[in-house]
Amino acid sequence: MKINRRNIQGKTPENSRPISSWYRSFGSYLLIAVLLAGLLAGCDSDDVGDTYYTFTGETMGDYIANRPETYSEFSRMLELGGVMGLLNAYGKYTCFLPDNEAMFNFYHSKGKNSLDDFTADTLKKIAYDHIISDFIVTSDEFVDGFLPNLTMSGRYLKISFEPGESTLLYRVNTTSVIGARDIEVHNGVVHTINKVLSPTENTLIEAIAADDDFSLFFEALIATGLDRELLPIKDETYDPGSLYEEREGTFYPIGSIIHVPKERKYGFTALMENNATYANAGINDLEDMKEYARGVYDLMYPEDASITDITDRRNSLNRFVAYHLINKKLSSRLFIEKYDNTGQFYESRGETHSIKTVDMFEYIETLCPNTLLEVRTLRTTSEYNQFNMIPESGDVIRLTENFDNDAVNGVYHEIDNILAYSQAVDRMISSKRLRMDAASFFPELTNNNIRVGHATPDYPSEMWYFPRGYIERLKTSETTNFAYYNADDRFCDYQGDEVWLQGLYDFEITTPPIPAGTYEVRFGYQPTIFRGAAQLYWDGKPTGIPLDLRIYASEPEIGYVQPGLDPADPEGFENDKMMRNRGYMKGPASFKVINTAWYSGASARMSPAALRRILGIFTFNEASTHTFAVKAVRAGEFMFDYLEFVPVEVLEYEDIY
Repeated sequence: MKINRRNIQGKTPENSRPISSWYRSFGSYLLIAVLLAGLLAGCDSDDVGDTYYTFTGETMGDYIANRPETYSEFSRMLELGGVMGLLNAYGKYTCFLPDNEAMFNFYHSKGKNSLDDFTADTLKKIAYDHIISDFIVTSDEFVDGFLPNLTMSGRYLKISFEPGESTLLYRVNTTSVIGARDIEVHNGVVHTINKVLSPTENTLIEAIAADDDFSLFFEALIATGLDRELLPIKDETYDPGSLYEEREGTFYPIGSIIHVPKERKYGFTALMENNATYANAGINDLEDMKEYARGVYDLMYPEDASITDITDRRNSLNRFVAYHLINKKLSSRLFIEKYDNTGQFYESRGETHSIKTVDMFEYIETLCPNTLLEVRTLRTTSEYNQFNMIPESGDVIRLTENFDNDAVNGVYHEIDNILAYSQAVDRMISSKRLRMDAASFFPELTNNNIRVGHATPDYPSEMWYFPRGYIERLKTSETTNFAYYNADDRFCDYQGDEVWLQGLYDFEITTPPIPAGTYEVRFGYQPTIFRGAAQLYWDGKPTGIPLDLRIYASEPEIGYVQPGLDPADPEGFENDKMMRNRGYMKGPASFKVINTAWYSGASARMSPAALRRILGIFTFNEASTHTFAVKAVRAGEFMFDYLEFVPVEVLEYEDIY
């Protein structure tokens, strides 16, 4: 039986701590007992069972080399691959360490007899498959699915759990069982495993083709020609140039380490029904699927109902298959969970930017032209990854337990029902406020492991600079430095992150597609004295007078009054109306700052340093993308947190969240 760890973790408010949420107390007492036992016995402190080891005093390299009876083969591989020196150096590492028997079995599975039969480059890659650099990942941080930190070879490790004789068995990449966990060494932590990790080298198309449970979807994928959309792996022409040499590893004064991406990878996600799910819906072959697709998409797009060429992007079957595909590599946690749990100290303090009584929504563009997929939380049941929920009917799509199936350039997940962009889904999405985090606009941030971020106590945030042309949906002038801050506890930002520029910037962003309708469009930002002023444009037209980003909400020009301070207006609703008349709104009450070094307030609504500028009311005659452009009129900083699209019929009863 497979334990559904996702349901276990959903029972607590701190949904990203599944393991620690139910045995942290026991583990803490066990650790104390082990420490005392080690001190009293005066013996080697790392021989204490299969979990929670005490500090050995050795580097990771020393730990491996000093136990030749168990790890001599991996130790020699590190030497031959030129990696041992790294594990003896200062730094932070996590190593999943296979024993000698695992190494010998690996040689034989590859038709080899010893390490000498592999090239040095191959050995280096194998070693890198087992090591996470810069982060110490203990078993408290294990989740059912991909770990958030990539290995040194640039791959995700998938953790899974199943019941053993007396405790849970932990597995890595399905096949390798973890033995001893949390062996603390001077520069990291070691987890022992009984099988060498060998991530698949299949592309996403090859991985789907090899899984017989999805043979019908794969047949449709090939027949429509959409498989060709999922082939790219890496932009071989990308060169970070001098920007990398100038900025990588430098620091911004607020304590952020600066990075420049070394690579430009592509990534894809497939959400797929298996053959049995199709059969339950009466879909047993490609002709049945065509008929089902016509029943959905000919209603949505009657003008295209006569298109029978299934390779045409307007054809109903083509749209049906394409709506299952996304041009981002999204593990189960990267649909929405990780953004809901941003916060450097989340694991230890349980604090995040999100206010966990308010549902969060993420909107993802699919390969079906001009369509969105909604992903939401469901606070009432502490669930994530609720796809296209229709509240009136209760219809919703969820992941099954068959999720996070890895490939070189993507990942696929099984879903529990038929996914389609129906009229009901279109009505649901086009009749509510759409709040889109700035980072969600750019697939490159997800595909190159940039969006989530990996802040440490030494570096409260990461700041990424991008060469011109790196981000496809962004146009910038020669004088524009475009950067992105990962989530920082000190920012009063939605999801904790922000797009950031400085100087005389001039840029244009293409948004995800927005359904047809009439919307009030808003720009979310944080004012500070370091900002400049900018003219904002929507679809090429200026939106009012330039915005001075130095002016806090409490200044007379805006007139913010914190809710609760005016006895005549305790909820702040009258103040809301006055601010709207001036073109502004308070921040939402759905997120907050964590570290109050710079900002305070129980939520963004309670802070004069969180604002929304109303760009105007616009009518979109059809579902399509749009452009949001910014030109500096006064030098200084500029930040972009999120955009909101609010149907005008919603304005009268819109909530404060």
